Amino acid sequence: MLAGMTPGGDLAQVTLDHFRREAAGQHPMPAGVAVAAVSAGFALGLIAKVLAVSGRHNTLPGHAARLEPLAAAAQAASQHMMQLAGEDIAAFEAYLAARRLARSTEAQRQTRQQGIDSAVRRAIDLPLAAAQQAAAGLHLCREVAAFTSPALAADLGVTASLLAGAMRGFLLCAQSNARQLAPEAASLRGRVATETERCAEALRMAEGLIERARTAVETAPGKEP
Repeated sequence: MLAGMTPGGDLAQVTLDHFRREAAGQHPMPAGVAVAAVSAGFALGLIAKVLAVSGRHNTLPGHAARLEPLAAAAQAASQHMMQLAGEDIAAFEAYLAARRLARSTEAQRQTRQQGIDSAVRRAIDLPLAAAQQAAAGLHLCREVAAFTSPALAADLGVTASLLAGAMRGFLLCAQSNARQLAPEAASLRGRVATETERCAEALRMAEGLIERARTAVETAPGKEP
């Protein structure tokens, strides 16, 4: 368990530098899902920043009323993604703890297997939930794009890039966990395959958003020296 993280998976008291050092360390966690979720959490926070800046400079009637709920949604999504990062760390710690349980008697073996099965389901549920959250973030990016000036296009492109990369990572980790931790659970592998197909549209959307940001940057007029 990371220093500063609560048993429930709250990363609020974990410093960014400590998380970075732990990710580069020898302990199994944090790993792929948690690192991708933190990246996606920052990306969603960047959407909120883009909206805040857009709101200060946008004087068109009615736009402020639309920007505020979008900014609130981005902030909530960012917080939720950070929560998922912490929960993933806690879930894998629970899996490791279950593997260490005694198995001398039949009752102990049953208790141990139940703990392992529960932790494995959690280790697959969490990256799939994070992938859904990343997809929702990309839909939010598409809404925000309507309010984004060329000066903020690069930030929106970065957000789309990070969310798309995180989503691919979530799906890859879910597939890995399903195959390595539950090789006989066809239903879990089926869930991962279904979610992967569902996320394909969001990934295509991300490519469109990145290309839109690139075009906006390349065609933006330069300032006079």
